[in-house]
Amino acid sequence: MKSSVINGIVFALLLIATPVFGQWNNLSVGIIGTNFQNISNDNRLSEVDNPMSYGVILGYKVDETLSVALTGEYFKDDIENITGTERNIRTHLSAVFTPFHTQTLIPYLSFGLVYTNRNLDYANSRKETKNLINGRLGLGLDYPVFRNISLNADLGLYTDGYNVVGWSNSLGLRYSL
Repeated sequence: MKSSVINGIVFALLLIATPVFGQWNNLSVGIIGTNFQNISNDNRLSEVDNPMSYGVILGYKVDETLSVALTGEYFKDDIENITGTERNIRTHLSAVFTPFHTQTLIPYLSFGLVYTNRNLDYANSRKETKNLINGRLGLGLDYPVFRNISLNADLGLYTDGYNVVGWSNSLGLRYSL
């Protein structure tokens, strides 16, 4: 299961990257910080009380209303109510729709899939690895600061396919090539 998910992600990246390299002016890169919150007690985004991740984002503008974004994030923190640590590596691939924009604000809607590799290292020497796939629906706003640099704020809801399991809020800084 794990290798097929990783192979699928690598294949998707190659599909995206092939036409992208010929059109550098449609690319954007950035940094992002995200805070996650659990809604469900059964299917949690994290076992950490207040997880904060940091990462990078790569975007490709298909046209004026559609972009594709690949985000990679990482965090490591103490597990809530149990002695131990959790390390997460999160990757999500999203389609981003910008129905309209003004000179100063660019609102958008996004949806995509999130793959999480969660490693739990308990103090009693027990280790556990979980690989999760969630759907993500987002709402965000880009604010151009300079010609090619923008600030970004984003809210996202995560689902396991049956229930909403958590939400996130992110702040980022992007540079468009």
